[in-house]
Amino acid sequence: MKIQVFSAEQQGVGAFDGGKFLEQRAISFPGEKTAVDRVGSLFYWAWGKASEVSEIGMHPHKAFEIVTYVIDGLVEHQDSLGSLETVTNGGAQVIQAGSGVYHSEAFRRASSEAMQIWFEPHLSETVKKPAAYHQYEHEKFSTLHNGGTTMKTVIGGDSPIKLDTDVNMYDWSLEPGSEFSYTLTPSRPLAFLVIRGQGTSEIAAEKLQAWSHKDFGIVQATTEGEALHLRADSDQGLRIIAIEVPEDSGYTLYHK
Repeated sequence: MKIQVFSAEQQGVGAFDGGKFLEQRAISFPGEKTAVDRVGSLFYWAWGKASEVSEIGMHPHKAFEIVTYVIDGLVEHQDSLGSLETVTNGGAQVIQAGSGVYHSEAFRRASSEAMQIWFEPHLSETVKKPAAYHQYEHEKFSTLHNGGTTMKTVIGGDSPIKLDTDVNMYDWSLEPGSEFSYTLTPSRPLAFLVIRGQGTSEIAAEKLQAWSHKDFGIVQATTEGEALHLRADSDQGLRIIAIEVPEDSGYTLYHK
């Protein structure tokens, strides 16, 4: 198993609306020099929080599939398709930008926290499709509880979100002292952000990797059957947002 860990200082940063909304960019836009350019079709990943009510004004998108996942608070979406919707804790907004769309985002509650993630489908194909917007409340997603672990499938499996890009996305919460294992596939790297607490993962029988709040990691199996074993800190617990994509998308990716 191969594990790479990147601290917050090795990631990118962003600011909007005069600094009212600040974000940590695990994977930044082209031209922004950070430790990780992309992970397969995972093109961009920002995790932000609003210090007060704030807004990112109308701006264009084309061809990419863009997911806004709300960790906490109230996020409003408005677009050139005529959509005006809000979503709260655990909900998701999905833009399949297709031939082109304009949208804005507003954080209608102080301390609203969300992620915006860009997935790269086969751009020369998706750019020919009409743009679309879909919204999903937290209750629409499959959530399993096992001991002290809560496992929510955001994309993939029986999730209501259906993308052209091949993606699995999860929201894992481990209570203090609890453990969880996820079986890896050698051809599918797993990228994740620690958004709460701290813990450890087992690399080999006698070696542990520590994970702390704001760490960004990429984990990849080197042989079949390897599993990522996570254990939450006995005091704080652990919450991770994890995204798995194929190492080879099967089409040419945009050069960043």
